[in-house]
Amino acid sequence: MLKRITFLVIAIVLAKPIYDFGSQWLGAAQQFLKNNEVTIQDATSDVLSTVNSAKDNIVSTAADTLVTMDVDLPDSVQTLEELEDSFYYYLSRWETNFEIHYVGSTSDIENLIQTAVSQAASRDHYILGHLADRKIEYEYNSFDAKIRVNQTYLTNLAQEQIVNEKVAGILATVSPDEMTDFQKVKFVNDYIVKSTAYSTETTASAHSAYAVLQEHKGVCQGYALLALKMLQGLGVETQYVVGEVYTGGHAWNLVKVDGKWYHLDTTWNDPTPDRQNVVRYEYFLIDDAKIGLDHTWIQADYPEASNSNFDFMAQIDHAYEQDGLIYYSNVDDNNILYRMDVSTGDSTRLTDSRAQFIVGFGDWLYFSNYSNGAYLSKIRTDGTDESILYHDEVNNLFVEDGYLYFSTDDGLKKMEL
Repeated sequence: MLKRITFLVIAIVLAKPIYDFGSQWLGAAQQFLKNNEVTIQDATSDVLSTVNSAKDNIVSTAADTLVTMDVDLPDSVQTLEELEDSFYYYLSRWETNFEIHYVGSTSDIENLIQTAVSQAASRDHYILGHLADRKIEYEYNSFDAKIRVNQTYLTNLAQEQIVNEKVAGILATVSPDEMTDFQKVKFVNDYIVKSTAYSTETTASAHSAYAVLQEHKGVCQGYALLALKMLQGLGVETQYVVGEVYTGGHAWNLVKVDGKWYHLDTTWNDPTPDRQNVVRYEYFLIDDAKIGLDHTWIQADYPEASNSNFDFMAQIDHAYEQDGLIYYSNVDDNNILYRMDVSTGDSTRLTDSRAQFIVGFGDWLYFSNYSNGAYLSKIRTDGTDESILYHDEVNNLFVEDGYLYFSTDDGLKKMEL
């Protein structure tokens, strides 16, 4: 007897709404300096290692091998659990064509296969999120079935090995044993947001973690899958969540911090159009009620997130962090420059100036002063000695190799610190 059945698993097309979060990267500025004895140099032709120091700070290291079942499969399987093990064995190795010999009652073979595939895929949400089209054919008699599978993925084994190498390199730059759960989640959120521009224009699948890592572009599915991979590598319990927003399908994460579940949407923490080095925290460690204002999901399928312990993070924009303190533009107070102690959530206003594109070097903060023409300004980290360095509109500040880089209408400029 020959019977054929086909199952298709279609990758969810996930989209992100567009927010207008400010200016794009502009080019160079005219030399004009007032009130400070500093030298502004043209930096348009500088070969920079990165606009964001985290972006390509990948340590070349031999990555761990893919996490797979390190066992040899038997020639045939007899139970649902063994059938599930076989499917997981092949899926975890990103195999595209394989055959499983099932020896047992085939009276409900279709449901048996569906259950085994579903449970195998659910063992690892990272694999689950990368599954694409699947075709299953089988031939059987009363107590014997040959199951042939053609499975496609958003990536392949070679690409996943690159993901493992790069994730291992990124995580090697921190010391997980010395970090709190909060610090681990913030590190991952900041890395992904700073290094990625939301885009569907990728060579690899924009829905994959590979595209986000390799091309620094992708969509929410790729953001969430990379966050899952990195957080699990740091020892943070994490789930991959599929739901909807007003534009359609969407993906994000649930993370467990200090024993409590919270939502993390790295995609919606990333301003669009992309703003270099700017991270938002409106969707950072929030509860069901808050994210439920604009996200929907099948809540029964996921843990409950009922704590709002980190809601204070939502006020933070254009953040610069140093020694456990975050210097930021306070969205709840007209984007005035503030300082926050992340261990307590206590905030202090540093000045009456509206600040964006905040960076730091030593005891000084540098920012675009939107209370004074978006001019380049500096202030000490204790809020004293504020002054204007450059009387022209600047944006997209970053520090590299002892220089402060910034953009104005004339191009990229730099100032030695």
